[in-house]
Amino acid sequence: MPTIKDVAKHAGVSVATVSAVINRDSGVKVSKKLTEKVEKAIKEMNYRPNRIARALSRKETQTIAYVVPTVNNTFFSQMAQMIEDKAFEKKYGVYLCNTHSMIDRVELYKDILIENRVAGVITTLTWDIIENGLIKAMQDEEVPIIGLAGARVVDGIDTITFHDVGGAELATRHLLEKGHQKIGFIGIEESKTTEQRLKGYKKALNDANLEVDERYIEMGKSFSREEGYALAQKLYRKCPNLSAIFVYNDVMAAGALDSFNDLGLRIPRDIAVVGYDNSVASYTRPKLTTMDLFKEKMVDEAMDLLFKRIAREELEIRHEQILPKLVIGESS
Repeated sequence: MPTIKDVAKHAGVSVATVSAVINRDSGVKVSKKLTEKVEKAIKEMNYRPNRIARALSRKETQTIAYVVPTVNNTFFSQMAQMIEDKAFEKKYGVYLCNTHSMIDRVELYKDILIENRVAGVITTLTWDIIENGLIKAMQDEEVPIIGLAGARVVDGIDTITFHDVGGAELATRHLLEKGHQKIGFIGIEESKTTEQRLKGYKKALNDANLEVDERYIEMGKSFSREEGYALAQKLYRKCPNLSAIFVYNDVMAAGALDSFNDLGLRIPRDIAVVGYDNSVASYTRPKLTTMDLFKEKMVDEAMDLLFKRIAREELEIRHEQILPKLVIGESS
């Protein structure tokens, strides 16, 4: 492998000149003629600069991190793909850090991301992220961090989140407008987003002068299709008078559809189902009515903010909530 000295000798310039051409943000001016000679030598010798050494001198690399609870949730894997695409446009790589809501995983990733000099971090502000101190650690290292999705807002960093109360209210109101009054809810235990969506569900019922029946609410432990299947079956066997159900996310709602199909129920004639997040709604049978969270818009705004923070632009801290939109499918 050729070294920087080999390139300098081939181009007939000093090592300092080659370094200045490679590190364009160093502030050292190099003439157009010498720059062209160096670039030609780099190409002819197939020289690859030592990116780690460059990163150490600049105190950052051309990488960012996306820290998420789990990519098993289709919503997060879709967000990860969009973030990677946007990073690629800027010639940045992406570390994908899957915490599984475990403190020890967050601790490991926190250390690795700092040691590897990531330029910035995007994360969903789950309890483990906040509890572990990842945000403060990044701030201490002057690494920009953006909170994306979820329900939590942290002072001192930019956040782009959903208006989950409003979104859940719209979803429940849709079922009410369809004539349903016995409406169930499926969510997740110890989940801030579930709290917000449950609040919107209850608000819609209260506004319709309907009593909230706690028997119609079922909470699970995971965001999986299997959990949605089990919870829907449990809820319907307990409350067979239900005519509709609002489910925490699309993946769980897809499990609910499977469950009701196996029970011989006709959807939506016997029971209507509404999901949330528009991640797999178009792949279910029947196609799921859901709430679209404007994922692409959220990622665009988060990435734009992150790169402005990386460039050290002077901006006020921004907290934005995006109201989801109802997408009517065949399940309601």
